[in-house]
Amino acid sequence: MSRKDLCQNRRDQEGTRTLFNSAHRIDDSVTGKDGVNADFESEYSFSDEVSTEIIKKDMEPGVRPEEEVSSGFGKDFGAKDKTEEKAPAFGLTDLLMILTTMVWGANVAVIKRAFSELPPHAFNLARFMLSASIFAVIVWRSGEGFKVSRRDWPRLLFLAATGITLYQVFFINGLSRTSASLVSMTNAMTPIFIAVLSTVFGFDRLRWTGWLGIILSVVGFYGIVLGRPNGFNLKGAEVSGAFLILLAGFMWAFYTIFAKPILKNISPLKLAALTNIIGTAFYLPFAWKEFAAADFFRVTPGGWLGLVYSASLALVFGFVVWYKSVERVGGARTGVYSNLTPVFGVLTAVIFLGDRISVIQIVGAAVIFFGVYLTRNGHNLFKKRVSPPDNK
Repeated sequence: MSRKDLCQNRRDQEGTRTLFNSAHRIDDSVTGKDGVNADFESEYSFSDEVSTEIIKKDMEPGVRPEEEVSSGFGKDFGAKDKTEEKAPAFGLTDLLMILTTMVWGANVAVIKRAFSELPPHAFNLARFMLSASIFAVIVWRSGEGFKVSRRDWPRLLFLAATGITLYQVFFINGLSRTSASLVSMTNAMTPIFIAVLSTVFGFDRLRWTGWLGIILSVVGFYGIVLGRPNGFNLKGAEVSGAFLILLAGFMWAFYTIFAKPILKNISPLKLAALTNIIGTAFYLPFAWKEFAAADFFRVTPGGWLGLVYSASLALVFGFVVWYKSVERVGGARTGVYSNLTPVFGVLTAVIFLGDRISVIQIVGAAVIFFGVYLTRNGHNLFKKRVSPPDNK
């Protein structure tokens, strides 16, 4: 190589080094290495490790872009990773969820029975005050404490407002206007709301079979409302009660799909406790008038037993198991277990409260269940089966 070529090569190297250092300084100013926008990077941008990993993948042969992990922003808000995870096998979490749906199904009849001794919101506030006290003691004894990062507070308040306060306002008003069996059958629509909201917020994607399932579920809902044994009355309290239960299910869907992101930072027990305590405080303005006027001295031992059952099992045990299931197997699979709650709810209402149901309502409930199945798994029915290659 001539002296002229050596000089030109050195100048090229110096220019490349200068360009690299300039780019590095610009990168530092953007990502906050000099103290600028550090908080922004920590919450919304790629970390150095993730960026390095992506660069490595770009340089490795055979790695497709669609196989890369989604950004921290998507994970933070619960968006589904593009890499598919293997579904956990059936285990203890699933068994506990089945037990929880049995408790919740029977709880509808328990609450309905308690309305004969106490005003609806008075009983409901009493059971939530009891459950909030139980949760506070459990969290205190566990040593976790009640401290929450500033970043998680907005999500925590949202979950408490939707899944506890608004859900209870709609649920109690709806149950007080209609039968326990109709409430239980209407609750079968909850997985549909979870699927729709998961699609709207980008957590999941509905195929055409899913939309068909939603339409069938709506038809089934009208079937259980129109098929009441005592006839149909558009202005009747039972119809308005059923639609209030639908609104409650809508609130529960929000509660389910937005719980998973915060569970990365808070344990299921602590999250259930804090949402219960905060939601109870939010619920006070809606229930205090009935609570203050209620005569708790005339409540029978059976009424007190129902209150303890509803507070300790339906609220404390049920909510902890629900959140644990969302953490371990996800909101979609957890939401599927909601299908069992109406079944147990109708059975307990018929056996213990003497509720009557018609054949049309049974068919309507079956149509809802089939619609839920199509929404969750209907695409599997129409998958093209690939025949094994012919080795002949």
